[in-house]
Amino acid sequence: MTAGKRLAAAVHLTHPTIGERLVLLPGDQVPPELAELITHPDAFLPTPDEDGDENGPDETEADEDDDPPTKAVRARKASTDTE
Repeated sequence: MTAGKRLAAAVHLTHPTIGERLVLLPGDQVPPELAELITHPDAFLPTPDEDGDENGPDETEADEDDDPPTKAVRARKASTDTE
């Protein structure tokens, strides 16, 4: 038996042969015969083959010394009282 995919979220399904309701929890390894029943695209954690990031973050990413992005601030028009 091959190792199954790991779940990223809880999944509720009915076992195809015994009809029993199953609750699979995040981090569980799912056998291939049950994994094919799960159709939600975000249900599984990415495998190293899928995310292409086997050795950690790429060194070309932003350094920690870079300033974080700042939120744009809109200036308000000055109000004048004419009374």
